[in-house]
Amino acid sequence: MRESQTTALTTVVLTILGLILITVSAQESVLRLDAALRGTVSGFQQAFGAVGRGVAGTFRSVAELQELREDHENLLRELERFRNLESDLIVLEAENRRIRELLDFAARAEQPVVAARVIAREGGALFDSLTINRGTRHGVARDQTVVAYSEGRQGFVGRIETVSGGTAVIMPVFSATSYVSGRLEDSRHEGLIRGSGNRFDNLVMNYVPRGARDRIRYQDLVVTSGLNSLFPPGIPLGRVERVTAPSFEPALTIYVQSAIDFSRLEYVFVLVGTGR
Repeated sequence: MRESQTTALTTVVLTILGLILITVSAQESVLRLDAALRGTVSGFQQAFGAVGRGVAGTFRSVAELQELREDHENLLRELERFRNLESDLIVLEAENRRIRELLDFAARAEQPVVAARVIAREGGALFDSLTINRGTRHGVARDQTVVAYSEGRQGFVGRIETVSGGTAVIMPVFSATSYVSGRLEDSRHEGLIRGSGNRFDNLVMNYVPRGARDRIRYQDLVVTSGLNSLFPPGIPLGRVERVTAPSFEPALTIYVQSAIDFSRLEYVFVLVGTGR
C-alpha cells in the first residue's frame, strides 16, 4: 500500500517538474524569439536611419553647391564691374592729362587763342574739312590759323575757311586746295607746302633749289615761314620723310610727314589774332 502511494506521489512530482521545465523552456524560446525580432528590427532601423541621413546629406550638399555657384557668379559680376570702373578711370585720367596739357599750352601762348573741339569730319573716308564747336560768338574769324598740341608738341592744323555763330569749318593742311609757305628749320631753305587730299599721305614741299639737296636730312623739321603774313612763322608743319630730285625739274620734291595725327585729333586752338 505504501509502495503504491510512494509511486503515485513520485509520478505526480515528476509530472509537475516536467510541466515546469516545459513552461520554462517555452518562455526561454519566446524570449529568444523576441530578442531576435528586436535585433532584426533594430538593424532595419539603423539601416534606414543611415540611408535617411545619407539622403539628407546629399540634399544639403546640393543646396550648398547651388549656393557656392551663386556666390561664384556674384563674384564674377562684381569683378567685371570693378574692371569696367578701372577702365573708365584710366580713360578719365588720360583725358585729364590731355586737358592739363591744353590748358598749359593756352596759358603759355604768345597770342590769344580759343580752344575748340572737333565735332565733325566731312568729305567721306578721305575727309577734307573739320568742323569745330566755336564760331564768331567766340572770336573766331575766317583765315585764322589753327594749331593743335599733343604729347608735348605743337603742330599746324590748317586755317578757318568758313564760320558761323557757334561753329567753324577748318581747311586742314592736307587738303588738296591747301598751300602753306614753309621753311626747313636747319638749312633755312623755303618752299611751298601742299596737300594731296588724303590725310594718310605725306605733305609735299616744292620749289626748294636742287643745290640744297646735301643740306637736307631725314627728320629735319619744317615750319611755317611767315611769308604772305597769313600764318605766323615757326609753327611746326612736319618732318622730312623723303627727298627726290627729278631730272626734269629744277627743284627738289620733299615729302613731309605732318606734325599732326589727324586720325586722333580731338582738340584744336584757333589763333584769334591771325588771318587777314
